Amino acid sequence: MACRCIPLTSLSSPFQVRHPLLAIWLLASLDLAACHKQNPEAERIAIAQWQSMVASTRDLGALSSLRERARAGGLDAQRALGISLSGQSQADLRAEGLAWLSTAAKRGSAEARFTLGKLELSGMRMPMNYGRALTNLTLAAAKGEPRAHYYLALMARNGQGMPANRMEAAKHLEEAAKSGIPAAMFLLANAYREGEGVSKDEKKALSLYEAAAEKDHPESIQALAMAYRNGELGLQPDPARYESALAELAHAHRHAPQPP
Repeated sequence: MACRCIPLTSLSSPFQVRHPLLAIWLLASLDLAACHKQNPEAERIAIAQWQSMVASTRDLGALSSLRERARAGGLDAQRALGISLSGQSQADLRAEGLAWLSTAAKRGSAEARFTLGKLELSGMRMPMNYGRALTNLTLAAAKGEPRAHYYLALMARNGQGMPANRMEAAKHLEEAAKSGIPAAMFLLANAYREGEGVSKDEKKALSLYEAAAEKDHPESIQALAMAYRNGELGLQPDPARYESALAELAHAHRHAPQPP
């Protein structure tokens, strides 16, 4: 039988919202969620919308909907609820978020594992624990979460939870860079430039700096600017390209990509 969603024009929200635009957004997500049994993709979209609303405004209606689905055993909802609540300043909400993250991680969510590992590594909103961070990030990376490789690289470089190992760090950076993470591209470019954990290769370093610069990564654009000014990385000094890179750098500082 075809899915019959509730028309938005006839749906009134019983939830409390803090902004008119969020009310419209919530109505749209509820309309999509009405079809979740026949259309899992619509349910995933609704969950993503609720997650964003809870994280940004702690919207009560979105929070209620996520809790309902999480308590019913929905893995996506448990993950989304955990991520959105684990960053809250209110202690009881943060504790609830961490509990849902743990539940989702045990059930196989790579993103939940990654989020736990990142929080444990940084010590943000919870005690720092390198051992648990290493375990969670390793499991997340094994499940295909590229951002986990980036943080494993940092741990290997800095000797956090393991002996410092530049070769291990470079291996993880390669995996993260393949997925287009600008910060990983930059660190891997530095490794090739200096021959740290990999064979020195200025051509590869230049290519990685350029790829990250295309994503408005400020440090990579600055590295290119200096290369054009000083004639580094196999480039000839080029004042015009140096000035152009400086202009791009000013733009990139306003549009820099978020950390992984």
